[in-house]
Amino acid sequence: MNVLITGASRGIGRAIAEKFASEGFNIIINYNKSKLEDVEKLKEYLENKYNIKVLCLKCDVSQEEEVKKLFYDIKKWCEKLDCIVNNAGIANDMPLDEKTSFDFLDVLKVNLLGTFLICKYGYKLIDEGSIINMSSNNAYGGYIESVDYDASKAGVIALTHDFAKYLSPKIRVNCLCPGWIDTDMNKNMFEEFREKEKNKILLKKFGEAKDIAEAVYFLATNQYINNAIIKVDGGYEN
Repeated sequence: MNVLITGASRGIGRAIAEKFASEGFNIIINYNKSKLEDVEKLKEYLENKYNIKVLCLKCDVSQEEEVKKLFYDIKKWCEKLDCIVNNAGIANDMPLDEKTSFDFLDVLKVNLLGTFLICKYGYKLIDEGSIINMSSNNAYGGYIESVDYDASKAGVIALTHDFAKYLSPKIRVNCLCPGWIDTDMNKNMFEEFREKEKNKILLKKFGEAKDIAEAVYFLATNQYINNAIIKVDGGYEN
């Protein structure tokens, strides 16, 4: 069994990769800006601990030619995929009046266009299996500083519905909407803001990357969940 995970070198993506590896999947780690040495350390760790095979491929998911090359290389390595996890994403929060069209489109290109391109070219390597797209609970209304991120994640939900209809019944397409997860992306958050956000969560805590990894694996292996949008946010109430 083989799974491609985009943005898999750290944070949530790394946790997803380890979860699938622990279940016997061979892993294709897609990365872009991470250091090669860090990616190779992850490859060595997963292969030695779980006795599986790992392929590391650099690709900017927002660039169509690079995505084509990604799947060309994957096909040479394993012929087919059982699952794709669209995890690659970026955020660039800043005051609204400082955000340019370049800033806005930069986020949309990775988060929304990247998800589209991976779905478009990736499904052809899946006979029967699943695609899991990573949205966010920001898709339901976030903050004006992250208007581009919020819009991109709302678009991922729309893509999920469209691809689920297009690829059924052989390929299931589902979507996760994580809430606040402790990752490098928010490690520099002001403590006052963190406490304010924690108080909006029914469980009164941020999640961990492993919480998302478990949910992704559940969607990948449950054969009767399709076209679903699932929040994993501890019960966040805005």
